[in-house]
Amino acid sequence: MTEQTSAEEALGKSEAKNRALLDAIPDLIFRLDRNGTVLDFKAAKDSDLYTTPSQFLGKQIENILPQAIAQQLMLRIERTLSTGEPQAVEYQLPVNGKLHDYEARIVASGDDEVISIVRDITDRKQIESALRDRKEAAEAGSRAKSEFLATMSHELRTPLNAILGLSQLLEQEIFGEVNAKQKEYISCIHSSGEHLLALINDILDLSKVEAGREELTRVPLDVKELSDACLALVRDRAQAKGLQLIHQIDPQVDTCIGDERRVKQMLLNLLTNAVKFTPAGTVSLRIQQVPQGIAFTVSDTGIGIAPAQIKFLFQPFKQLDSRLNRQYEGTGLGLALTRKLAQLHGGDVTVQSTLGKGSQFTLFLPTDATTVLSCNDGVCSEQEQSPRLQAPKRIMIVEDDDCTAMLLQDYLEAIGYEIEYAADASNFLERVRRFAPDLILLDVQLRDEVTGLDLICCLRQEPDLRHLPVVMVTAMAMVGDRDLCLEAGADDYLSKPFGIPQLESILMRHLQ
Repeated sequence: MTEQTSAEEALGKSEAKNRALLDAIPDLIFRLDRNGTVLDFKAAKDSDLYTTPSQFLGKQIENILPQAIAQQLMLRIERTLSTGEPQAVEYQLPVNGKLHDYEARIVASGDDEVISIVRDITDRKQIESALRDRKEAAEAGSRAKSEFLATMSHELRTPLNAILGLSQLLEQEIFGEVNAKQKEYISCIHSSGEHLLALINDILDLSKVEAGREELTRVPLDVKELSDACLALVRDRAQAKGLQLIHQIDPQVDTCIGDERRVKQMLLNLLTNAVKFTPAGTVSLRIQQVPQGIAFTVSDTGIGIAPAQIKFLFQPFKQLDSRLNRQYEGTGLGLALTRKLAQLHGGDVTVQSTLGKGSQFTLFLPTDATTVLSCNDGVCSEQEQSPRLQAPKRIMIVEDDDCTAMLLQDYLEAIGYEIEYAADASNFLERVRRFAPDLILLDVQLRDEVTGLDLICCLRQEPDLRHLPVVMVTAMAMVGDRDLCLEAGADDYLSKPFGIPQLESILMRHLQ
């Protein structure tokens, strides 16, 4: 066998391999010249073609495809040959009575020729369209959910403001003494209102976290002070059930990094659950330094959890005991919110439990100090002492809810302020100038079409009233509501329901 024969055989084998590779490719492959003439063509045997293969060879694409598509392809061929860069174009063609999507990729092959690889992307386009539809539906559902929560928050928080505020005034006996049975009823009313408020706050918190709108302020926290404060809040409940509270802290643990309010909320959720589900025995909080973080472990000797139920623990609104006569109250939001808040901190919550013997929940928080944010926003803490008044000052209340207005007016007048009350926006600027208040407590939602935000915009346009302190008092408590009020020109924001300490804090800040 001569060298030439061997070379020819090798070349034949190579061409056969290349042809096999090409045949295995499901795409259509065209070789075209600068004028768009089809010089060569390859298609898989089972391809759905726009026309028969014999109609391709020697024809220009403008004679094969619709004019608009042919013009797009010729433009891409020209660009490929002039720049050397690959080009791509997508188009649609009817095949066998069904509209198909195609993607043509064009690359230069030298000698004023290009290779066009055409792929049927109909399935991909259908999937993309379905995903877009699902995304739009999810976004619409999210918007509807947010609007519903905002509405329900306002509708629930407004009456709760009156329930909590007025019961608190009765407890303080500002307007006269009450007997023992009345005190018992008042205490029950107040505690029930607090329970409802906690439920509303949990729902809103969970909604914010799920929407990715929860903002954390991470600062160094004293671990001992933090744990002592949380244990103090559950100690009375534990003692009432005869439970022993145990607290162990690793000497190496000094500080942790986190949002103080949210870390307390997570620990309280775990401790409260432990006390709730432990009929007798002990509840312990053990804090340890672990690799890359700190572990807060809450253990109990309570009822435990069946292995099959553990997977439902961190699902919102999922109560493991969901019978009509279930023994333990709750909505199932606490653990779901705790895990989401932990994950927002870069940590997690894990659980180990044995049915009938107890459970162990571990909150892990990372100690990455690079995420610490400075705490210089100037927000004042709540003050418990009453404001010291040098002279009677005037407060104007613009409020559409009669109960809230009564709470504010009765309390503020009782501690020495002069009050002007308006239930609507009529003659607002005239009333302000006539009464000359030192502070305005302004509700956002009023009885007519004008809102509190509209009123404050009008107020800030008047040179003589531009610097008059205005506090928005509203049940709007969704993400961005506070910023919306401040951007409109408010000096402060008081969210319903509020307590006497929060109201006094506002007075101290703006009526010194």
